[in-house]
Amino acid sequence: MISHQSAKEEIKQAADIVSVVGQFVQLRKAGENFVGLCPFHGEKAPSFTVNQDKQMFHCFGCKKGGDVFAFWMEYHSLSFPEALRDLAERYNVQLPEKHFTAEEKKKADYREKLYSISELATVYFRNELAHPVRGKPGRDYFKRRSIPHDIIEEFRLGYAPKGWDGLKRFLLGRNVSLETALAAGVLKRSDKGHYYDLFRERVMFPIMDLTQKRRVIAFGGRVLDDTLPKYVNTPETPLFHKGTCLYGFGAARRAIRETGRAVVVEGYMDCLALKKHGLKEVVATLGTALSETPVRKLKGIGKEAVVVFDADEAGKAAALRTLPIFLNERLSARAVVLPKGHDPDSFVNSNGREAFSKLLDAAPSLFDFYMDHKLGQGTENIDHKVNILEEILPILAKVHNETQRAMYIRRLSEKCEIAESVVISALRRAKQPALRDRQSSEIKRGLTSRDTNRSIGEIQFLNLLLHYPETVADLKGRHCRGLISDPMIRRIVDVIFEGSARSETMAFETIQERLDDHEDRVWLREFGFRPAFCSDREVKQAVRDFIQKAQKKKIEDSFKEAMGNPQALNEILKRKVAARGPFGS
Repeated sequence: MISHQSAKEEIKQAADIVSVVGQFVQLRKAGENFVGLCPFHGEKAPSFTVNQDKQMFHCFGCKKGGDVFAFWMEYHSLSFPEALRDLAERYNVQLPEKHFTAEEKKKADYREKLYSISELATVYFRNELAHPVRGKPGRDYFKRRSIPHDIIEEFRLGYAPKGWDGLKRFLLGRNVSLETALAAGVLKRSDKGHYYDLFRERVMFPIMDLTQKRRVIAFGGRVLDDTLPKYVNTPETPLFHKGTCLYGFGAARRAIRETGRAVVVEGYMDCLALKKHGLKEVVATLGTALSETPVRKLKGIGKEAVVVFDADEAGKAAALRTLPIFLNERLSARAVVLPKGHDPDSFVNSNGREAFSKLLDAAPSLFDFYMDHKLGQGTENIDHKVNILEEILPILAKVHNETQRAMYIRRLSEKCEIAESVVISALRRAKQPALRDRQSSEIKRGLTSRDTNRSIGEIQFLNLLLHYPETVADLKGRHCRGLISDPMIRRIVDVIFEGSARSETMAFETIQERLDDHEDRVWLREFGFRPAFCSDREVKQAVRDFIQKAQKKKIEDSFKEAMGNPQALNEILKRKVAARGPFGS
């Protein structure tokens, strides 16, 4: 029978972590490792590191790390059972029927029910769109918006007809718990406890996750006329967190990687219209302002974003709000504001892809767009320029890269016609709170550094065990544990020695898994990226040195214990002479 552990090991053999992570993060070779910008927190320089030999990743900034399963769970917000199932399917590995604890299985089964309900709702909406009578308003809408059948099929578009209980009855007919359907976000419950359909008389846009299966996790529904609200989205659920998602991201990921560019629009229909015209690298926000998480994911696979907004004031305001996010995430961004009266959908349908591509190619940087928009409201007004300066300085104060910040300062000085020295002085004052916070955090990191009082000898001993596991057998029975006084290194060495005593192969990940303390695992993961302190030719000498030091320390400790006991001291002296043996004095 296949075991949970054997299936996990088989997946690790098949799923090279550099290849898996490289689908979501731009990695470059750096010595023995691969490095990139962390997808889990904002940073100015790459601290996210992947080691192919150890099949692990670690971010030296946010401290997240682990094996391929840890990455898959963190990136896709999945439980371990879900990650195991995903990767097993991806790499054609058979899983055992029973491989989780009762609690793990309960959580996994619950999330699977939510996925199942979202899938059933997708089927229902698609069936309703195809219905000769009930689906006609939805089909007419897509026809009017020039959405072809292949796009409807690829993105699994649907229609929620009139009525308060169509989906509810559909789910009940398949023995779905209404309480679970409520948790999945497709039903609502009245104050009197009655369940009813959330989506009614709306064309439906399923929102899918980023896994290979592109499972439905939520929906966006659009009215067919000018009724408000125009869009209704699934509320927050265990599967769906609105601020972290982009519509169409899964379908666009390969194109973003190939072109190096992500085109970001505001609406579902804008996204589909551009895809219909062959622009594959387009994604859409879900009716909310862009946040750090989706920008970080775009940064992981693309080199720049072109943000396309409607020509109205709301569209321009939305573009302006994205500036600090792109600056802080250090993703190059440009802004396109369409001609008056147009959104991306209407513009590309009226003027074609070539005209739209020209707008993308000519788009100014988001910073220039911001400045031009602000200055256009009162170019000669001195007070207005001062207000612009005060408005943008807090944003620039958060830009950590000095070169990038210097370029923006110069541009700001030129556009506002304010001396660069004045801008720098004002920025210095604006930076003080942020600077104090950063200095404080750096001091705290320095004070809590766990390597401060750690001896070089102990660090080299652990380094030898990790890089040359064949030395473990020689060292574990020669009193070498006595060389270690640091509690954490001793716990790690104990795990290595105990595994070796049972004739187990102590791979790096196995050592990690057997450490109980989270801080120990984080420190060991970082330690594991350090190179070997000795070469292959120096290993035998290093082993001899450690054994000699261990024997010497053991004799010294024995001397201390035997003080005042001549007979015991005599025996220790005999052992000391004998101990010189092949290792010299």
